[in-house]
Order: sequence, then C-alpha cells, then structure tokens
Amino acid sequence: MKSKVYILYTGGTFGMKNTGGNGLQPSTWEEIIDYLPAIKNQTFFHYFSEINFTFETLEPVIDSSDITPQIWEGIAHKVQENYKSHDGFIILHGTDTLAYTASALSFIFQNLTKPVVLTGAQLPIFHPRTDGIVNLSNAIYIAGYKSFDLACIPEVCICFNDDVLRGNRAVKTSTNDFEGFSSPNFENLANLEQQILVNKHLLCHSSTQEEFSLKTKFSDSVVNVTVFPGYNPRHLIELVKSKKIEGIVLKTFGAGNLPTSKSWHELISECESTNTLILATTQCPNGKIELGQYESSMVLKNTIVIDGKDITSEAALTKLMWVIGNFNIPERRSILSQNLRGEIT
Repeated sequence: MKSKVYILYTGGTFGMKNTGGNGLQPSTWEEIIDYLPAIKNQTFFHYFSEINFTFETLEPVIDSSDITPQIWEGIAHKVQENYKSHDGFIILHGTDTLAYTASALSFIFQNLTKPVVLTGAQLPIFHPRTDGIVNLSNAIYIAGYKSFDLACIPEVCICFNDDVLRGNRAVKTSTNDFEGFSSPNFENLANLEQQILVNKHLLCHSSTQEEFSLKTKFSDSVVNVTVFPGYNPRHLIELVKSKKIEGIVLKTFGAGNLPTSKSWHELISECESTNTLILATTQCPNGKIELGQYESSMVLKNTIVIDGKDITSEAALTKLMWVIGNFNIPERRSILSQNLRGEIT
C-alpha cells in the first residue's frame, strides 16, 4: 500500500554546510536532496518506491538554537494543512532544541492519529560520515508505515540512530555520539535493527473521536529554576511579587528536596497569593520526585505546587508554557497535573 509522507525541513545540523570563516550555516533543500539518492531517484533506488513524498521548507531555515514558540506554531500549521492528505509527517530539525520542539508539538496536537517524526543529524548530510541518511531513512519507515506493513505510531516521536522515542520523554544526552538522544524513564516506542519492532503496548492512542486540531499558544511568563547548594530564592520571590511570571519549573534535589530555610515557605506563600504555579521536578535524569518522602520536601506539599513525577526538563517547561498559554487560572492546576500525552508515568 502506498504511503504519502510529508517532509518539512526547518534547518539544523542535518543541512548545514561549511561557508568558510563564518562556520556552519543552513543550506537549502535543493542542495540537500542531491545527497539523498534513495529519495531523489526512486525509480533506480526502489526502497522507497511505494512512498509519495511531499517536500517543503519552513522559511527562513534556521539553526535550532533560534527556535521559538512562534516557529512551533508554524510547524504545527504545516502539519495541519497537510494532515488529511498524508499518512505521516517528518520534521527535519536541529538537535539542540529537538526535544523541546517534540514536547511542544505533542501538547499542541489534539486528537493526533498519525505519526509525526522528528529527526536530525550529528554530522551534516554533506559529511562523508553523516548519520543524517540513516536517521531520515528510519524516519521514513515510521512515517510511511503503511508501505512497510508496520504498526502506526500515532504520536510525536523522535527517530534517531536506531531508536524511536516518545517525543516528550526524550532528552539530548550527547553532542557528538550518533545515539544523541535517550529516554531515561520510558522504553523505546520502536527499535530499528535489521527487523523493526514497534512496541504496540506502549503507544498512546487518542481517546476521542474528535477531529485533529491545534492549541498553539505558549506563555513566556515562566522561569526554569535549578536549585543548588546555597541558592537563595529571594530574587525569585521578588519576581513572583511583581506578577511578571505565572509559572515556575523548579528543579529540586533528588526526590523533591529543598534547603530548609524559611525563605522557601515565603516563596510558596507568594505563589499562592499571585496564582503562580510551581511545577516541581527532579534534577536527576532517572527516577521521579516523591513529595513528602523527606522532611525537606514537605514545604512543597501545597496546592500551588504540581508534582512533576518523572517528567523531563524539556517536557516540564513546554507543558507549563502551553497550559498557561491556553487555559484560564482555575483550570491550569488540574490540567498540569494530568498525564496528557504520556509525558509522565
């Protein structure tokens, strides 16, 4: 069965070229396609002959360090515009912020029933040892699942090296290893060895029959705070008092622990009075927080604090931005506490 696959090129290392003294800069899709013979010459390379491709570039092509919520919205609208006419979607994206974008898109998409696969490369497609060809080829198998008799993965996922990871469970763990991403607290959605194994029991399926739609607003009135020995939250308290922020991702020690100084009680009190949400997470890549397990986490046992469980930093931040951007104050805590797209256990 033929599959229709939409590929959106946004930039990143995958398409970078050396321009001399200015370092690596993004190239055009027209330049890139010459290095992808299995896609460009389907009559000669039969592997993808059962795929009908649509290629598009999200202008302007950027380094992924320049990704913004506005670009997330642009990517989402491109998927929406092509949703009914395609079976799967591939987003070519830089690796630096790939996990943020995957997490953000997972919340944007409502009632998703088709694979949206993000991938990139550690070495540009023009490099003789590039990993880009393998990563894109693997992504095509996941997005074009019908042509390969594979199970549909109806999620936003990251395909990198030989792994398919849930997008909002993935973190970038290496700047140079070809296995650049991992999923610390959740198994792979699929493993791409000689045989492709999809772990069907792990997949998230839409629980309603409603049509695919978007919720694209993200608030920038949030801060990401990592607690460290000697950290004094007085500046954070002033920020909350000024009502310039509406949410805090608080990266605690271990299972949710904080220093025992009274200033943390003051912070919680100010957050209560200003309806500033705190999403509590752990700095540890593996495991989860358990508020109340230690006395030093008792200060966070408060209705203004949401237990982030085992959520990643990228998913925590994007989820908080998305919830504040799309929902009114009375709804926010309840929605933030829910497991919306498999982002928490």
